[in-house]
Amino acid sequence: MNLDIQTILVVLLANVMATAVALPLLMGWRVSNAARLFQGGMVVQGLSWALFLVAPRVHDRALTSVALGLLALSFAMLWSALQAWIGPRPGKRAMWGLVVAMPLVYAWAYPSYPARVGLSNAMFAAQMVLVCVALAMPAPHIGRRWRGLLLASFVALTIVTLWRGVLGAFFTEAYPFFRATHPVNVAAVFLNHVALSLCTLGLLAAWREEAERELRRQAQTDGLTGLLNRQAFLERAQVALAHATRYNEPLTLLMLDVDHFKRINDQHGHAAGDVALQTIATGLRSCVRAGDLYCRYGGEEFCVLLSRAEAKDAMRFDERLRGCLITHARDTGAEPLDYSAGVATRQASDTTMDALLLRADAALYQAKAEGRGRLVESPGPSEQHELKFHAAA
Repeated sequence: MNLDIQTILVVLLANVMATAVALPLLMGWRVSNAARLFQGGMVVQGLSWALFLVAPRVHDRALTSVALGLLALSFAMLWSALQAWIGPRPGKRAMWGLVVAMPLVYAWAYPSYPARVGLSNAMFAAQMVLVCVALAMPAPHIGRRWRGLLLASFVALTIVTLWRGVLGAFFTEAYPFFRATHPVNVAAVFLNHVALSLCTLGLLAAWREEAERELRRQAQTDGLTGLLNRQAFLERAQVALAHATRYNEPLTLLMLDVDHFKRINDQHGHAAGDVALQTIATGLRSCVRAGDLYCRYGGEEFCVLLSRAEAKDAMRFDERLRGCLITHARDTGAEPLDYSAGVATRQASDTTMDALLLRADAALYQAKAEGRGRLVESPGPSEQHELKFHAAA
């Protein structure tokens, strides 16, 4: 059976362009940067194949150089999309350096068929290796199946690309021109069709995973402050409490309530109240340590769970947070914000967060009763009933 490589490449171009058109229709226009790079890379690849097919009839050297540069750009865009989905990966300078070098090197080496074929395929193989490394490196909480699918596709493409480069550079008689009906060409064009389908499926799976992760984040996040919401905080706090209980580590909870918040809303409007809550959230972010949990608990209340911390550590945290708010007011000219706080430290009898929350809440109400703008530590178990009664009164 005689195969016409040119015809197969035309079919490949049609598949790439159809995929490029279908992706925005399927995914929508308001997508993440990673998804946009994926969509754009497919368009760039389609343009590359179109130029490559018309180059012999117009100006082979110039158009093929541009076509190969665009194909290299599409690989770099895919690699960048993977970075956004998976996390930082090595080789950024090499990847983008190859994008710049590809058309220049091909145009320079064009008079020598072995040189241009060997060098261009070597550079494409280097880009594919960087993609393979990005996919193969550990990536916690990122799906393995779609990464494995992409990795298998790119390993196969790398092998065929190197094979073609070696033949063109060192065995020119067996591979005299790109469109020759040679086994490596037949394997390459068919593999490109298969890889296009598999990579599209894999990248759509990556996009879906990203969308699901974003939905989970939104479900766990307070929309105004960007902090954890109450439910997400309580779920994570219970895990932290179980860990502290198991290893007999200290754990301290602070409950904060913005002082005179109703007055801020009444005098300056709800927008000012929103800014006040966001300012508190910013202060919390700057003061907590790695491993601490914090959230907007509801209304103008916030919670902070300090891991491996005693009451004295909570007091130091309170001092830092108040200092941040004072600095913010001085720098912005805004009205100073203050808050009342209650502190409760884990006791041996605490099996759920309810007990800690109850004691911290009681201490918070005592802080308000004593004049606001202060931190009150929860009493020990023997005094707990009396304090709760006093707070309720």
